[in-house]
Amino acid sequence: MEVFENVPAIIGQQVAGEAAKVRMELEQLISKVNTSAYDIGELLHKIKKNGYYDGFVTFQEYVKTLQIKPRKAQYLRRIAEVMDIMEVPREKYEPLGIAKLREITSLDVNGTWTNPDTQVEISLKTFITAFIEKGEEMNLEDIKLHVQTLKGLADEDAMGWVNLYMKKMAIEQVVRPALDMAKMMIGSVGKDDEGVSKDASDGAAAEVVFVSFLNDPANTVLAGG
Repeated sequence: MEVFENVPAIIGQQVAGEAAKVRMELEQLISKVNTSAYDIGELLHKIKKNGYYDGFVTFQEYVKTLQIKPRKAQYLRRIAEVMDIMEVPREKYEPLGIAKLREITSLDVNGTWTNPDTQVEISLKTFITAFIEKGEEMNLEDIKLHVQTLKGLADEDAMGWVNLYMKKMAIEQVVRPALDMAKMMIGSVGKDDEGVSKDASDGAAAEVVFVSFLNDPANTVLAGG
């Protein structure tokens, strides 16, 4: 009977061992994916920095021909660019992870932040350096909050997300045309680092659409206002 009594313990050890093995395999794959992402970012930065996109008017056009989403290519390249400017070696910033670095490197390396209490201007490079030094100890939400503050987007100017789930046809025939019209009304909101005019974001365009709806007296009457 003792043999059978030991069976559950043996099975438990086998399951635990298999679980540990699978966990290790998963972490190795995740590590490879993350490493690949940093490699992609560095190559994209090298291509843009050295102008290795002959045959295309802009770097953005070149990126659109690659099998990667332009937005992902943009933030991976940005991470590599900022770390290059800051002269931070990869072995120092890589442990922070893509999500944290994406937030940190959204800051303008040439910008400054003015302390509202002392009115002293501090280079954003100082904060980027501090984030890299302390980033592993900080959680992502804290980093996001600090970055928003440095961008002047705290309190009533804080940014948020609205997730809309609707029919694809509605997006194509109603939402997208409305956003495009709003962007035309807003006009250019500046130029990117290649000197190409930038359209307003979908968020800014949506705000114009919603404000227009709220300001229409007919809608107020229908809503019983």
